[in-house]
Amino acid sequence: MEIEELLDRAKKKADITSDYALAKAMGKHTGTVANWRKGKQHPSVDEAVQLATLAGLDEMRVIAEIELRTANTEKKKEFWKNYIESRGLASCVTMAGIALVILATPNPASADV
Repeated sequence: MEIEELLDRAKKKADITSDYALAKAMGKHTGTVANWRKGKQHPSVDEAVQLATLAGLDEMRVIAEIELRTANTEKKKEFWKNYIESRGLASCVTMAGIALVILATPNPASADV
């Protein structure tokens, strides 16, 4: 997810109408959010957690995506890329498992009493 998308999603989910209001809600200077949007700066880990919480997103996923974009070595980029990919696979496996449990659980109306 791009930073602009994250900012817009956080504003929408938190019913905030402007970057100015988002900055105030986060306790940041208005220029900070503007710099994130322009790509001049990136949110720190604690700021990423705040944005993820406002946006209703997984905090570690947001942190990982920001870290991937800001990594200054190929080794770091590869680490964060693998982290994101492995978490996506883990989520798929977990959701498939939950779906199987739901399908295997009898409907109360058809269960033997």
